[in-house]
Amino acid sequence: MVDTAPRYEYTATDLEYLDGIKKLGAVSLQARYELQNRYQAITECEATRDKYMALMLLNEGLSRLSRGAFEIDEFGNFDAPDHADAGYAYGKKWAPDQAYLATKYRELWEDVPAELLVDEDDREIKQFTELAAAGSLAYPTDLSGETFDDLEDDRMPSEVYETEVRLLGALVDFHTRFHGWRLFAEEHLDITLDELLDVSAPEEDGVGVTHGVAEIDEQLGENILSLKRDYLQAYPALLEEWTDDAEEVDVDLDARAQNFADGLTDAVDLP
Repeated sequence: MVDTAPRYEYTATDLEYLDGIKKLGAVSLQARYELQNRYQAITECEATRDKYMALMLLNEGLSRLSRGAFEIDEFGNFDAPDHADAGYAYGKKWAPDQAYLATKYRELWEDVPAELLVDEDDREIKQFTELAAAGSLAYPTDLSGETFDDLEDDRMPSEVYETEVRLLGALVDFHTRFHGWRLFAEEHLDITLDELLDVSAPEEDGVGVTHGVAEIDEQLGENILSLKRDYLQAYPALLEEWTDDAEEVDVDLDARAQNFADGLTDAVDLP
């Protein structure tokens, strides 16, 4: 039967087509991995930033709490006596010790809603409450980093500042690769970025996304960059400030994306 069975003889065109499909699949997987990875980095930086922002607001609340009782309205706004002779309303002539502040911090964290900055579910996590208490001990006076411009060279920058810088870096990296892959798909493959990503898209199995990271596509990428455009607009000025005067830096983000796309033509095995 083997000898008499019909055989299909592949032509050169068939083999070239199959080879092209394999190469396009590999390129699609690379693009999907890079963009998904960078998008997740942004969401992680945002989550960390939001937690520190919550700490910053609660530290301000503690500062007022140490001068006297205050009331919080339904919007999270609070009022407190700010007159000079308020002193410390606990019968002391000195600031409450850190252990006492940590206790008050936990009470504030449990009682004061912070939905504008932190999701309600996250606030119920025990580890998050401990983070809030640790924040009052580590940054009792200056969490907000309001004196960034006056920082001495040997002083450790605020965690809030470091987190914002990491978020900015993640956004710039995502901008470069997102628009770089989009230009590469349009200019060298004559397809859209969504069409390129769809080549390696996982098949629908009826089960929703459980890992908490949305599947990347052009619309999602455009949305995140639009929402964070203030960071990207501030980047050129910040980059020039951070670099040495003698060092030449490329502050044009669109040019970076184009250079990335051009570099892909040499680095990627095109179909």
